Amino acid sequence: MKRKYEAILETVVKTFLQTHEPIGSAMLKEKLPFEIAPATIRYYFNQMVERGELAQLHKSSGRIPTERTMKLYWRKHLRELELLHDAMNEVARISEKENLFVLFKPVRSNRLQALERVGERYLILVFERDEYVIRYQSQLESFLGDLIGYELEEVKRIAKDVGMMSLYYKMRAKNDEEITSINPEALIRVAGEQSSWGKRHIRAFLDGDVIEELKDGLYFDPLLPKGFMALRIDSVIENRPMKMLCIGAIDQDFTKIFKEV
Repeated sequence: MKRKYEAILETVVKTFLQTHEPIGSAMLKEKLPFEIAPATIRYYFNQMVERGELAQLHKSSGRIPTERTMKLYWRKHLRELELLHDAMNEVARISEKENLFVLFKPVRSNRLQALERVGERYLILVFERDEYVIRYQSQLESFLGDLIGYELEEVKRIAKDVGMMSLYYKMRAKNDEEITSINPEALIRVAGEQSSWGKRHIRAFLDGDVIEELKDGLYFDPLLPKGFMALRIDSVIENRPMKMLCIGAIDQDFTKIFKEV
């Protein structure tokens, strides 16, 4: 009975992801891999509503999964993942169709290797891949010298924290060149529906700062407004290692982009 109960609930969620419509007993009967009477399905439905797993919007309507059920479903199915498609244009096509925001950032080492002083006027930060020039100050030279060996993202974050905004914005500009943002309209719509969240957070998501702060995994509220979720994974797109962030409504079908491994 427990396996049947779980199969019914899982089928309701999968069907809802496909249709985005309330699921009735007749519709569900056609989807289930075993024979069951509609009256028995309605009995299970009533139990699921009582437990807060399904909701019935109107007395005569079918059922839909609750937010709690959707979170449990995604935690179960989006554990170990990889991209279903490794072509950027295909990911873009699916994300736009499914109303998902996707962000890619290359994974590559870029450590601070040295500081070079130019007279008493400038200080050059020499990274593995880039160089940044700032005005010389002896205190800055001493402070930045302690950061040799740090990755650019770490130096950038520290620069912002201690108020070295000129250096931060130079690194920020380089960061923007590396970011690939797909379907930002989906994220802007989230901000439009949740204006208080949007004013505080949307810039950090669009700029890609958040992708550096999050570990691999699933995220719900309070990182995002209720009803939305984010998935952060490492992936390979067009043979390039990437950090990837995918954001959308909790009832959007993320499995169109990812597959379980």
